[in-house]
Amino acid sequence: MALVVTLALACACSQSTPAPPAAPTPTDRTGKIGAATYEIAVPSVWNGTLFLYSHGYVAPGSPNGAQASPSADARTWLLGHNFAIAGSSYSSTGWALEDAFKDQMALLDFFAAHVAKPKRVVAWGASLGGIITAGLVQLHPERFVAAMPLCGVLAGGIATWNSELDAAYAFKTLLAPGSTLQLTHITSPDANGQVANRILSAAAATPPGRARLALVAALIDLPGWFDPRLAEPATTDYAAREAAQIEWESRGRQPVLERRGGLWPFAGVLKQPGRGSSALQRHWPRFAEGPQHAERGRDHQT
Repeated sequence: MALVVTLALACACSQSTPAPPAAPTPTDRTGKIGAATYEIAVPSVWNGTLFLYSHGYVAPGSPNGAQASPSADARTWLLGHNFAIAGSSYSSTGWALEDAFKDQMALLDFFAAHVAKPKRVVAWGASLGGIITAGLVQLHPERFVAAMPLCGVLAGGIATWNSELDAAYAFKTLLAPGSTLQLTHITSPDANGQVANRILSAAAATPPGRARLALVAALIDLPGWFDPRLAEPATTDYAAREAAQIEWESRGRQPVLERRGGLWPFAGVLKQPGRGSSALQRHWPRFAEGPQHAERGRDHQT
């Protein structure tokens, strides 16, 4: 129902015709533009509006196919209401913002050249696709009439990853200050992840450790609910909410981000000048580096 309401609002804003065909026969296109695959679907009766979908985070090494919509239901609804849909896989995985901006615009240009020029384009996307959606309309406002970032990281990459780094620092300081856990310049992501998981498992096994994990969770505002397919734990079900927070804490992406551009942005170089943590700067002088690093990093983070 929420999806129908959301899409119905977009339908109203786009001034589309209200009567959809009973059984639209879309024209599908798939292929590659550079290193990115794409998917396009156009209904037999098209109202001129194109929904450009940006998919969410895909872990490096995982399958990365193009998605023109987040689900089969959304695809059916949009095509059934005379909207065209399209989406790129992006030419890389992980924190792929820089590539996604280029690949989505390349797909939009391809659509105009090989299908038809849309009367209206609506950008939308979920999770990482939400921040990509926001970036697209910021970078190319003249190409879009509306945007729907769904669960997007709309604080921006710099603010988001600064908070992640603060949480990582708290995790090591509270739980294993003398450990070999690397917070920056991670030489082996797999080995470092194993160290972090051992620390996490040991902490989760004791009341003092769980209390410290709760402090880390509070610092980064982690919810006590992990899997939306399951019912949300009751506010008094501390064990279940704690388990959900531990599940969140077990998922780290800093090595993926550090490798982008050779800038090690998760090492804190994207701290905005004058706003870095003095405690962190004392431990890692690299945190005090100049604004040129932040400017370069914004290509990857918006």
